[in-house]
Formats: sequence, structure tokens, C-alpha cells
Amino acid sequence: MAEEKKLALLIDSDNVSAKYAQDILKEASKYGELACKRVYGDWEKGGNGWHYPAVNNSILPVQQTCYIPGKNATDFSIIIDAMDLLYSGNIDGFVLVTSDSDFTRLAIRLREAGKLVVGIGEVKTPLAFTSSCHHFSYLNQVADMVREYDEKTIRKAVLDFVKEKDDGRLDLAKINAFITSKFGNVDYSLFGFNRLSSFIDSFSEFRRNSTFVSLKKAVKGYASAGADKSAPSEKEIVGVIKEFLERDPNREENISRVSEYVISTFGKVDFGAFGSKKFAKFIDKRPEFIRTGTTVRLSSEQSAVRVPENINVSEGFDKITTELFGQAVLAYAKENSPKGGNLGQLNNLLLDKYGKNYAADLGFPDFTSALSSVGGVYIEKNFVYLSPAETEKTVVESSDTAEEISSAHTKKRGRKPKSEEEEVKLDYNTVKRDILSTVASSDGGISLPTLGKLFTEKYGKGYLKEIGAKSMKNLLSDINGISVSDNSAVINQEFLRRTDDIETFVRKFAHESEKRSVRMLSTQIKKNFPEFDFSDYGYARFSDFINAIDGVRANGYYIEPED
Repeated sequence: MAEEKKLALLIDSDNVSAKYAQDILKEASKYGELACKRVYGDWEKGGNGWHYPAVNNSILPVQQTCYIPGKNATDFSIIIDAMDLLYSGNIDGFVLVTSDSDFTRLAIRLREAGKLVVGIGEVKTPLAFTSSCHHFSYLNQVADMVREYDEKTIRKAVLDFVKEKDDGRLDLAKINAFITSKFGNVDYSLFGFNRLSSFIDSFSEFRRNSTFVSLKKAVKGYASAGADKSAPSEKEIVGVIKEFLERDPNREENISRVSEYVISTFGKVDFGAFGSKKFAKFIDKRPEFIRTGTTVRLSSEQSAVRVPENINVSEGFDKITTELFGQAVLAYAKENSPKGGNLGQLNNLLLDKYGKNYAADLGFPDFTSALSSVGGVYIEKNFVYLSPAETEKTVVESSDTAEEISSAHTKKRGRKPKSEEEEVKLDYNTVKRDILSTVASSDGGISLPTLGKLFTEKYGKGYLKEIGAKSMKNLLSDINGISVSDNSAVINQEFLRRTDDIETFVRKFAHESEKRSVRMLSTQIKKNFPEFDFSDYGYARFSDFINAIDGVRANGYYIEPED
């Protein structure tokens, strides 16, 4: 029997995904013994996910620093090593794993020296390189069936990995490299997250500080969650919270993270036993802690954090919501009424309070889009003002007697006061939805005078001023999906078609499987319909838009078919 050829396996990590590691080894072994296995890359930057496949398969990682951005130093390193191995006389052949045509000359030189040359790469590999090899294998042909993965499988793998590697400062890059090596390039939007960091933040077992991840470990001396144990004492709970806060350099943390840590330590705690029905109230009663909105810190650190006083955040919420955002905007507009509040200052206050991603957390692409969803205010130039209706409401609420309230309402509206059942709640979004519906149901469009008459009869003469619009034409110009031509309002057919497609997509999403998250649906709609904005339809919240679609409903955090 002929002696098996000794081969050198040289992998260019810049051009081949780590998810093919096992397939590459299997294919290369068909041509002989892999006496030398090396993978080249910049390991200081993660090595494109090849670290763990290299360690687990005895592949030597070769560091190649990129000295000048844009220059491919890895190619030169592989070529130099290949020539060294060639002249060593110990290698019978080479397996070059790359999709880069720059290796064509190397393949030709190795063949001229009488060595076997095998290439492995993706379908994008240029013909010049593939034809220079004795054999060339395409990864899409030699790879096993595409590795299926689901959220549950990835969560378990990540949790096991962090438990094994946890040192208090496990970098996100290492977690990403592990996931890539095991599952390939994961699309986190399928799980309702826009990036890896958001996915990691959803783990109740993890605590993330910037790019570092650590495991929430039960405090020594206390039983872990789920164990058979008696209820903890108030002193024990306080001790655990203090220990958790002291881990952070600023001695502060989001209240939801603090609560999760307490639960991971003791299991579910009945705070009613300590005179507080909710965890937030328990924190408020303890002199050791200071709670400001959603942030908890040790009382000794109270002076270290500045909290804007302009924004009034309701107690009981632990994250930004459309309700909180609307309250914040209204509070700021009221505080600066009647001169108006500067938008730049408002945005800075919100950034200080909720972080740089608050608009995205609400489901909006930017601050301006989020602001347009708030009823009771209007924007002019670079200032936000209370709408006349909201100003009237503020004045009315400050009246001393029911008679004064009725009088003020009647005088301001210019018509007889209606009962609570008859009164129509008037704001910009209400009128916007009504106009869209009216124009869409009118064949061939509707004239502006007719439209104006209909809405004057419905809402009264001062309704345009109440919602901050100068005229009906001015109002229509702000409504996407409606165009004005020859003094008539016409629904945009492309807008109607896209709306039908979105509604069909939502229904299909709700019927695909069991309960699906509203957040995941929002991500999928943005991915498939980039121009979609639920505020275009006159809704302040994404869930309100969903609930307006026949056959589905947003039930808390999930969307489901409607019976």
C-alpha cells in the first residue's frame, strides 16, 4: 500500500467562514494526512470566529497583525510559510483554504515543484485560482446540510459557554466568536433583537457592563433560585442588593436588573411580608438605597449622579415606554409654555434619562419620528408647543369649581358642552386616522371643501387650531399616503398596496406558530417594509396599529390570532 501523502492545511480566516471548520477538515483529509494545520488571521481582533474551531481541532493559530488598513497582510504570511514548508522537504502537498485569487501564483509555483495542490473555497472563488489547483472543492457542495438553529438551542449553548468561561470580564467578542464557530452567522432579528448585545441583555442569568459579560452568581451562603429554602429575611435581601450594587463602579444599576439578581439568589420573594407589595416600594423604604425613576444606587453615592428634573417619570416603570415618553414630552412642553421648549434641549434631557437608544427602544428610527407620535403637542421650527386643546385642558383642570370648568369649556369650544359619552377625544392622531379612512373610502378622491365641511361638522370650527394645523391643505401635506391634486385629496395607491401587504404579513406572522413577540414582529416588518412607520396611520403605539388589523391582536408582549 502506498504511503499516505503528508499535507499542509493553510486556512485564510479573512476569506472563509469558521462555520465550515469541520467540513474543511473532512474534505482535506480525503487527500492525505494533515501533518500541518494552520489558520492565519489577526487574533487580537477575534480572528473572524476561528479561535474555538482552531483550539478544538489542533489547528495552529498564526497571528498576522494588519499594520496598514486595507493591506492584506494575511496573504503574504500564508505565502511565506508555504514556501518555507515547500523547501523543508517534509510536505507532499498543500490544501489552500481561501476564496482569494491572490493565491493563484502560489498554487502554480507549488505545482511546478511537483506538489499536490488542493483548493477549498466558496463559489465566489475566481476561475484563475480554481484552475491552478489539481483539485478544487466548493464549500457549498462539500458542507453538510445547513445547520439549523433556533433561539432555545443558541441560548443553551451561550449559557453553557459563559458558565464555563466566566471570569467577570468575558468579552462580547469571544461570545460572538463562539456562536459563529458553532452556528455560523446568526440573524438575531429572527429572535426579535437587532444585535448580539441586545440578545445577551435578554438573559436573566447575565449581567453586561459595556462589552463585558458576567454570570449572576448566587451570593455565597444563600441558596440559589429554585432550591428548597425558607423565605429570606429583610436583612439578607438588603445585603444581597448592596453586594450587587457594589460591583458597579458607579454603585448604581437599573432596578429591573437588581430585581432579577434578587430572584436569582432567593427565588420569588413575597415583599408584602415586609410591608411593600412591589420591589420598587421595598427599595424606597430602605435608607441604604436611593431610587430615581428606574435607577437604584447606594445612598452614599447620591451626589454622584445628576438626574434631570424637567422630566417626570411615573413610578413603577422599569424601562422606557410610549406612555412615559409622552408624559415626558408633555411635561416639558407645559413647563416651557407658552414660549415653547427647545427640541435640542428636550432630546438631551431624554438622552440623559433613557440612554442613546431610547428612540429605537420605542420602535422609532429617530427622535423626530418618536416626537410626532405624541398627542397634545405640535412642532414649529425648532420648538415644541402645547396644542390649543392641551392648553385648554391645563387651564380647565386648574379651575376651582365644576361650574367654572363647564363655562370655560363651552366658551373655548364655541359650542354646547357634550356629555362624556358624546364627547369625541380630539388629538392629531385621531383626526389623522379619520382623514385617512375618509379619503380611502372615497372613490376617485374627495374635494378639500367637502372634506373640510365634513370635519368641521364633526369636530367644530376650531378643530384645526386645536391640533396645531394652519389649514386642511397644510394638514394633508403632513399625512403620508394622501396626495392633493386639483384641490382634491386622493389616497396613494402604492400606500394602499403596501398597507395591504403589511396587514397580510401580520396575519401570517400571527398564524405561523404559537405566541410570537410584538418586538419580533416589529423587527420583521422593518426588515421587509423599510418605509413602514405606524405613526403614518395615526397611532401612537405599534400595538395600537396591530389591534386595528382584523384577525389579530396584540396581547401584552405577544401577538396572536383573534378568535
